[in-house]
Amino acid sequence: MSCIRLSGAALFAALMPFAVASAQAPVAKVVPVVDDYYGTAVTDPYRWMESGEDPDWLPWLKAQGAHAQAVFAGLPQRAALLADVAARSGELTSVGSAELAGGRVFHEIRAAGEQDTKLMVRDVDGRSRVLFDPRTMPGEEEQVLDRWMAAPDGRHVLLQTSLRGTEHSTIRVMDVDAGRLLDVAVPHAQGLSWTGDSRSFSYLKFVGAPGTPAYFVGNEPRLHRLDGNGPDLVLARRGEAGIVATPEQFLLVVFDPSSDTALAIVRDGRSEAAVYRADAGRALTATGAWTPVAGFDDVVVDVALHGDRMYLLSRRDASGGRVLTTSAASPDLATARERPLPGAPVIESMLATPGDLLVRTLEGAASGVWRVPDTGAPVQLALPFDGQVAWLQGDARDGGVLLAMTGWFTPLTVYALDAGSGRLDDLALVPPPPFDTGVYTARRGTATARDGVDVPYTLVMKGDTQPDRTTPVLLEAYGAYGYPASPRFSARMLAFLDRGGVYAVANVRGGGEFGRDWHYAGKAGTKATTWRDAIDVAEALVAAGIGSADTMTLLGTSAGGVMLGGAINERPDLFSGAIANVGFMNPIRYVSEQNYADIEEWGGPISDAQSFRTMYALDPYQHIREGVDYPATLVVSGLNDPRAATFHSAKYAARLAAATTSAEPVLLRIDFDAGHGMGSSRSQLDEVWTDIYAFALWQGGHPEFQPPAQ
Repeated sequence: MSCIRLSGAALFAALMPFAVASAQAPVAKVVPVVDDYYGTAVTDPYRWMESGEDPDWLPWLKAQGAHAQAVFAGLPQRAALLADVAARSGELTSVGSAELAGGRVFHEIRAAGEQDTKLMVRDVDGRSRVLFDPRTMPGEEEQVLDRWMAAPDGRHVLLQTSLRGTEHSTIRVMDVDAGRLLDVAVPHAQGLSWTGDSRSFSYLKFVGAPGTPAYFVGNEPRLHRLDGNGPDLVLARRGEAGIVATPEQFLLVVFDPSSDTALAIVRDGRSEAAVYRADAGRALTATGAWTPVAGFDDVVVDVALHGDRMYLLSRRDASGGRVLTTSAASPDLATARERPLPGAPVIESMLATPGDLLVRTLEGAASGVWRVPDTGAPVQLALPFDGQVAWLQGDARDGGVLLAMTGWFTPLTVYALDAGSGRLDDLALVPPPPFDTGVYTARRGTATARDGVDVPYTLVMKGDTQPDRTTPVLLEAYGAYGYPASPRFSARMLAFLDRGGVYAVANVRGGGEFGRDWHYAGKAGTKATTWRDAIDVAEALVAAGIGSADTMTLLGTSAGGVMLGGAINERPDLFSGAIANVGFMNPIRYVSEQNYADIEEWGGPISDAQSFRTMYALDPYQHIREGVDYPATLVVSGLNDPRAATFHSAKYAARLAAATTSAEPVLLRIDFDAGHGMGSSRSQLDEVWTDIYAFALWQGGHPEFQPPAQ
């Protein structure tokens, strides 16, 4: 394929009319760069896209965006699908995180008809009120609420706000009684925890330039006092008091209101962390004598405190994890007591309460919650439905516990849990869905991978759908970081199911459905297992007559982009469509983006020939082959994306479009006011998911989504 070489305004003027009027997408210029990695030459034809400063960058993106928009506008039923998606999402009032503090219930909601979330509080008298709405913030730039955390006494709330899509948070503090913001603004920071007296909070300060690889480097754990006496205090430093942490790792300091122990935690892209402890009082004066509790080799993935009890969740020599109990004041892993659970499920997280430990578990796709008393046998609690326990949250002062659940057809619901009796009471923070979800069904199945391992999957569809070889199937897989693909509700997806589509999710290796072993079977040097599991599930569905190579679209989001790219590079004939949604598509170029601290998941950083070979082998962009009939591909990205930089999507789309010989479209859909999806408005999400579902229906052969013949 020939390449045009225009720059700046000339490129934009030449391509914009072409993009709208033509069935062909604008072509990117080629400026090859050759790198030498330990004797291996690697050619990159689109390196110019990485800086964001090339004069052709924005014009080309705008032309691509206009072209994709024109293509979707030409699909006959796209407008009707959008109306249905927007109606479903707009009618629903949804709840996000919630916390108990000071007798109050704080909860984040997006009310029906509104675009963004706001923070509510249910006071002791039972009345609810809006505590913080980012739309009321002064200034011209549109702010969103990223995260928040209530103080233990419930009198203040730490808020994190940012420009939509950027996730470059500024910390603010709300006076709950007065309903007003204090004069606090800490830019480029992430809040971690309140001190036990509710007068100070710890946070992680990012000191590098935003949007660059230096952003997270040298991050500092600091303390802010609400009384404003003195500058913010650095709570721990690398190399001090025995703390071992590289500048690229995150060094966090957290407090627990129920304990006199503070924790310093060193994290990177691994699930496990290194843990240190100090007396909380000494940590507050910057003279904390930090002592080690666990190193990375101990594979500790969670820590919980209450009084002098310290619980550690370790996956060392235990794929599903084991709970260890020791003294918080003088912890010793060598003498820690293990608290085994019957059946050895995967332990996801822990919550310490005044009397017991609550443990959140996973067995395949089934969530569980166990009460583990200090003495006696663990007891599994009865849950209200078959779904995912999204989180547990506790009030350290009075022992109250909140539990949140969601399922394929049940929106996130928050319950008050009586840990002793196991009773769950729906707090009714939001009304139930105004539409019937009982007409849909989920079916579980298992595919046998090429190495004989059983890989679970779930099919979600309308109850009267009888899938066959003509059914549009949207198959999604993720398989990274040990995150499980668990049931989750999506009002928008119902519009896809109503049109006869089947959504399938494959629990491929690299995820956490079956513990650390399942994760490491699809990580770094074994990453090919992840996309091959997805291929094997797709083949099993086709063999069962559920879709076909002419109707199946593969979807990979974020880290799932590696899965997506690997699968269609290896088996382009198996899929009618492919969707790389804010994907991580060019791993060996992590050095050019902000979010590279988790690169260990992929086998890096590249520091020797072996680490290069590992990362190169799983790089989808570098393994696109010339002259291959690739399936139709939709690449989705946001210009503000801080997690998978926009160049991943742009370079991937450009190279795939230049290489494919199938004559199928390669569309680059860009939202210039969005990032990785976090902080996107309801309407932005409606639009992007409408295009994803419309693409799957179009490529799946749905007759109402076929463009008119040219």
